[in-house]
Amino acid sequence: MRLTNISVSNFQGVQSADLAVPTPVAFIAGHNFAGKSSIAEAVRAALQGNAERVGLKKELGLVVHDGAKLGSASVDVDGVPVAIALPSGKRTGEEAVPASPALPYVLAPELFAAAKPDDRRQLLFTLTGTRATPAEIERRLLERGCDKTLVEQMKPVLRSGFAAGAEFAKKQATEAKGAWRGVTNETWGSQKGETWQADVPAYDQAALEGAKAELSDVERRLEGAQKALGGLEQKQRAYQAQKDQIVTLKERAGRLDSLRAKLDCDQKDLAEWTAKVQALQAKAGTGPRKGLVHALAECLDEAFKLLADEHFSVALHGKSLVALTEYEHQYGRLDAAGDAEASAALPKAIEARDLSARAVENVRRDIAAAEAAAEQLASKAAPEVVAESDVATARNTVAGLHGARKDLQGKVEKLLAGKQAAVSADLRTKNAATYHAEVVAWDAIGGALSPDGIPGEILAQALQPFNDELLSMSDCASWRAVQIDGDMAITAGGRPYRLLSESERWRTDALLALAIAHLSELRCVILDRFDHLDLAGRSEALGLLDALAADGDIDTVLLLGTLKAAPAAPSETFTVYWVEQGHVGADKLKEAA
Repeated sequence: MRLTNISVSNFQGVQSADLAVPTPVAFIAGHNFAGKSSIAEAVRAALQGNAERVGLKKELGLVVHDGAKLGSASVDVDGVPVAIALPSGKRTGEEAVPASPALPYVLAPELFAAAKPDDRRQLLFTLTGTRATPAEIERRLLERGCDKTLVEQMKPVLRSGFAAGAEFAKKQATEAKGAWRGVTNETWGSQKGETWQADVPAYDQAALEGAKAELSDVERRLEGAQKALGGLEQKQRAYQAQKDQIVTLKERAGRLDSLRAKLDCDQKDLAEWTAKVQALQAKAGTGPRKGLVHALAECLDEAFKLLADEHFSVALHGKSLVALTEYEHQYGRLDAAGDAEASAALPKAIEARDLSARAVENVRRDIAAAEAAAEQLASKAAPEVVAESDVATARNTVAGLHGARKDLQGKVEKLLAGKQAAVSADLRTKNAATYHAEVVAWDAIGGALSPDGIPGEILAQALQPFNDELLSMSDCASWRAVQIDGDMAITAGGRPYRLLSESERWRTDALLALAIAHLSELRCVILDRFDHLDLAGRSEALGLLDALAADGDIDTVLLLGTLKAAPAAPSETFTVYWVEQGHVGADKLKEAA
């Protein structure tokens, strides 16, 4: 990226500057407050589209030189004007500026060391074209001793790059820590996770076995006692039932004499009523015929008379004849005259006779039952007597064994609970160790995929040409060797950047910017505050730039610094400009103070 012309108008401390840049190095010098840094910032504003001293576009008016309303900055990039107008911020020709992520770092070299290590790493990854395939990442993870199963699990994630893989591993480690916390009820820590063990409660296995054996013996004895009690209770129930049966039999057998006497009375009553019925029937045969029975008998008689022919059913005739004959046997013939009083008394007499007959049958049944009871009493053996005290003793034995069993069951359960707690504690310890191992394994993978891990290794290998370039330029300038390691740490002569003096930092920033310009192929840098160097350092810097320009390794360098007077051009690769009170002076060169 060659800058061939710079035009600045009313930009911060510069009122007007029009610099043709015919040589690779434009050396811009002047007193303090002359506007040198304003020229550098104007170039950056034109190329990047923003002014450094304001944060918002609406504040661009503050960048316009005091007393002016409009300002501008224009830079010819490879012959194409690239400009920004103030205070509108309107840009033109920006398409001529290479779209490189390295541009800010070559235009303001101090930004690279000030950037975060990840940003520096990303820039160098991009510039070097460094990348790693999932297979390469997997190989490096296994070389580091990472868990093969977990590496295999996250292979699909590796296709998305290191950052995605590191984030995935971090998430998995967090989940494993959560699982560890769920087991231990504590917050995971690397040292704690390594040594954590659950408290194991003490328990006596021998006591547990003894209690189980004792419980088994009590249960065996209880079973026997329950059977014995059941037998006694069954005998007791049989004895009581037999006693009750004997009482009942005795009661029935004891009524035998009275029943026999009653039978005699009832039989006499039956004989008397039978005789009465027969006598009344004989008298009542010609008595008045009233009621349904008599009406039916009369109907049968009429039927015989009307239907006495060959077509009348013999069977019906026989049944009707039997009924009519029975009627006449009790009440006399229908055409005979009878005793009306006897006929009226006959139904009650028949009822009394039948009642007597039933009474005789009932007494005979009771006598038969009494005789059977007497026979049973004669043949029944005396029941086996079961003492209530024997049953009570058996019941007490069973109750005592029940109590003993309950106590032993509680003892066994307590011992089992202790054993289970111990087993559970062992399991918790094993689970915690498993989850801790997962945390460590995922942390190892996450660390390996972090910027300081495998990416750093890969970048360190890719950085070798970059570091060789830095070393070559350091040797050319006779400066301490500037290097960048895989952790993105910047050193000069092995000394960390943060410990360097201002002049050492300027040298380091300049070398880094020149190396980035070479790596990115921008081939353009702005080096402001050249006056941080002493006379020897300035001479070394000018010699380095002259060598790079002469070898064609750089297209444009804007070198700015505070001097007492314009210096002579060190070589034909330099063009010197003197800035005074916001203006670029004549081309006349003056001897440096």
